[in-house]
Amino acid sequence: MSSPLHQLTMTYSPEQDRVLLRIATSEKTEYQLWMTRRFVRVMCGALIQTMEKNPEMAADLLPDVKDAVLAMEHQESIQSSDFSKSHSKETTNLTSNTGPLLVTGGNVKTVNPDLTRINLKTDNGMNIEFGLNKQLLHALCHMMITSAQKADWDLELAVGDPQVVVPESGGVVH
Repeated sequence: MSSPLHQLTMTYSPEQDRVLLRIATSEKTEYQLWMTRRFVRVMCGALIQTMEKNPEMAADLLPDVKDAVLAMEHQESIQSSDFSKSHSKETTNLTSNTGPLLVTGGNVKTVNPDLTRINLKTDNGMNIEFGLNKQLLHALCHMMITSAQKADWDLELAVGDPQVVVPESGGVVH
């Protein structure tokens, strides 16, 4: 995928017992990919590890404090993301002849503190690569966690300490 990312959406398909990841580019092309329970567990774990290795987070923080900071950063990113838009209908589906491709592997690579590169490998040998800034990295992880919960896959995925709650803007904290 050579053009910039425009939109990511994920939906759970009970008939397939898989998650459909739709990746749209700014050039109005789209890839549709099936992700299995196993792959979502592995990929989400890799995304969380990438967030935990963020060099902006002090290395000398205690693990509980690191989890709390990561959870707050995740919640702030999610609150500033827009999940209300449905997937664009103005894209050309590059997988329309084959149907969604099955993701069989992939990797996550930190390019710099503000960019993470994702490479997804499919069952037909295709590699789909795209970059995510910090907010989109959190958004993708959130979509995976939410989809796994809707699927009732019992994966227990969470970014940081799930008990940490960031107050809404304008709230008073004592």
